[in-house]
Amino acid sequence: MRLFYLAIFALFLTFNSMAQSVAKFDDRTLAPESFWNGSDQSGSFKSSDVTFLNLYNTSWQSWSGFALSNMTDMTTAGYGNQYSAITGKGFDQSANYAVCYPSPSAELGITLPGKITGFYVTNSTYAYLSMKNGDAFAKKFGGETGNDPDYFKLMIETIDATGQPVDTLDFYLADFRSADNSKDYILNNWTWVDLSEMKLTGNLRFSLSSSDNSFGFMNTPGYFCMDDLKYAVMVSAPEVQQIQAAVFPNPFVDGITISGLKGMARVIIYDASGRKVAEYDNISTNQKINNLEGLNSGVYFVQISEGNNQFNSKLIKN
Repeated sequence: MRLFYLAIFALFLTFNSMAQSVAKFDDRTLAPESFWNGSDQSGSFKSSDVTFLNLYNTSWQSWSGFALSNMTDMTTAGYGNQYSAITGKGFDQSANYAVCYPSPSAELGITLPGKITGFYVTNSTYAYLSMKNGDAFAKKFGGETGNDPDYFKLMIETIDATGQPVDTLDFYLADFRSADNSKDYILNNWTWVDLSEMKLTGNLRFSLSSSDNSFGFMNTPGYFCMDDLKYAVMVSAPEVQQIQAAVFPNPFVDGITISGLKGMARVIIYDASGRKVAEYDNISTNQKINNLEGLNSGVYFVQISEGNNQFNSKLIKN
């Protein structure tokens, strides 16, 4: 199962605005105190424009990837309570949220070209109580003295159409590595994970790691919970008129000049992944934009905005 993306730079000439949206999971219907774990063999579920992949094994009646839940049990320890968040609710007291069991990884992606900017995350009740108290398989984090440098880490990767990682961000769901024990924590509230600076944030892959392992396997229950995934989808804007501008030289070395502007413009330069690398305000016609020599050689895209009018162009950096 693989989610394919349309590279953001390929759309700059036909799309020029971003619609902000949220996958809140409350657009999915669940009976009270229940869950969906893929037993219907559908292989995924959608919330808003985001597809969450799921794999269900009928032989073992087990699942991996993403499940959907509104379970509220914050106190029952063990595998039987694998669908509850330690918060007892979704973010902002909503009912539904996603539970992720990456085994070994899990993926999601927006079904339209765009950019995921972040999401809220917390621990599952199963993982939280295991780390807090220990259980038959996993240790109590910090050990008996509280000084063991334990951790439970979520790794987030942006991936390209072939599944290759492009960018990576680590987020600690529990962290006891500090010499100051007062800084030790096991996450038990909804916390924002900012992905806005990552490259290619249309498709994401998740995996987990822990300091507590035996025979190459993680002892800490490998679950986390997610809610309110925010993203921006590219939408057409036919009311925006194109500026009759020109950008030169192209290819460029250390700077560019823009001609044909009638007033003051805003200029944004993006790299080939859609990541903003430079931004300038109050640029006038024939004004040179310097200090671009630090950019790596390759393909870039410039977006020029003059009021409600825009001009987009491909650039080559030598």
